[in-house]
Amino acid sequence: MERLKPSVFKQNPVIKAKAAILTSTRDAASMLVRGILLENFGFKETDWYFNGNPVFMKNDVLLVTLDVLLIHAEGIDERLDVPLLVAVSKHVSEKGIKALLTHPVGNWGSDASQGGMAFKVSRTSCAALTTSLMTLYEESSSLHGWSVGLEVTHHGPFSTKPLIFVEFGGPENELNNIKAAEVVAAAAVAAIERPKLLEPAIGFGGGHYAPLFTKLVLSGEYSFGHMIPKYAFPITKEVVLQAFEMTVEKPEVAVMDWKGIPSVDRQALQSMLEEFGKRVVKKR
Repeated sequence: MERLKPSVFKQNPVIKAKAAILTSTRDAASMLVRGILLENFGFKETDWYFNGNPVFMKNDVLLVTLDVLLIHAEGIDERLDVPLLVAVSKHVSEKGIKALLTHPVGNWGSDASQGGMAFKVSRTSCAALTTSLMTLYEESSSLHGWSVGLEVTHHGPFSTKPLIFVEFGGPENELNNIKAAEVVAAAAVAAIERPKLLEPAIGFGGGHYAPLFTKLVLSGEYSFGHMIPKYAFPITKEVVLQAFEMTVEKPEVAVMDWKGIPSVDRQALQSMLEEFGKRVVKKR
């Protein structure tokens, strides 16, 4: 697993700030967003360096560039003293669907090949996810044929600091789409500067692209933190508790995509949630 090298700051061994936007030299789409943030959003170079790359800042928000893929940026939470990390990256779709997406981070199962730790999820923020999704939706009107939505919790890195990913892409030839990169840049900044919180909730069931949870956010009903998809079932009590505990707003609501949960798992999940004192909302 790739891990960040020791930092070579000119001044401080750890940078403290309001938040940090993470970009990667290993990801062309991420670097395109970085260029837009520098050109259009007023980030200015500081005296700090992170792993040899200059650090930029605006309104106490850092713009940090890494030399590893962001899904493998293990240890980033130890190097940046911030209450929110927003990673901007490419999205790859096997079906070639053009999409603008935001999601929490972590692995519900034993496979950690895409970064992070097995059976561990990173801390996340309902407000950051809600704001990034709403901004992607609002700013994407000039992009035709692009879908906008949430993805369920998946891949790395593991972080004890709240972390979300905001992505664009699908087909390889869309990873240089400037308009899509501009939308992602706007969503990343909005998630930090203008967080909007609806009723916090954890999502259970449904597919990877979480159409029901996306709809509920955009209609103003719920703000989702972690989301556990149908393919992660069956799940344990430990996994269910982790979903709530690793969402900073500590949701008391569990939204079940009733048709999107295997029938054999529905009752067991509902019993767990009731045991933990969570309010269960069934959506079809």
